[in-house]
Amino acid sequence: METKSEIRKRMLSARLNLSDRDFSQKSGIIVQKVLKTPEYTEAANILLYADYCREVMTRGIFEDAVARKKRVYFPKADALTNTMEFYRVTDTRQLERGYRGILEPKEDLKNIYRLNKEEDTLAIIPGAAFDISGYRLGYGRGFYDKYLSSRRQISTMALAFACQITDELPKDEHDIKMDKIVTEEIIYSFLRI
Repeated sequence: METKSEIRKRMLSARLNLSDRDFSQKSGIIVQKVLKTPEYTEAANILLYADYCREVMTRGIFEDAVARKKRVYFPKADALTNTMEFYRVTDTRQLERGYRGILEPKEDLKNIYRLNKEEDTLAIIPGAAFDISGYRLGYGRGFYDKYLSSRRQISTMALAFACQITDELPKDEHDIKMDKIVTEEIIYSFLRI
């Protein structure tokens, strides 16, 4: 089996090689699928990412969520501790370049996401590669796995292009399985055990 770094390199290359037209069109199809899922429609809180380096575009999800009066939060990474927190954003102009040039919110404790077991929360997650069992290969720092490990009540939905799906990924004990992976071709759903 290929190593995680070999798979990551191969999948990121496949994503970067999508034509502008395919990238835009496939992102649009994925966004429309997300907006119709019960996990999305029922969630009061959306933990969203600002797309970067040819990740599935999320602006349509942000605009829809704000229009539906959902609370939307974006991650702010701490590269020293490999951790992140999510902060509420009501306008994309609140985002600024942060870790690796990714758009992030300002750190503001009054806008930090706090888990409320009375409300449904959906985390919409990027990644480099995914397998047909629901496992995700991120970018190597473990930000999402660390964040979600103590917040298992949060539903997880990964967004990926079909070219990022593989049969099996190498797994570590701390790797968090996704509840759903949405591609332009298929929606994969997984049961938690």
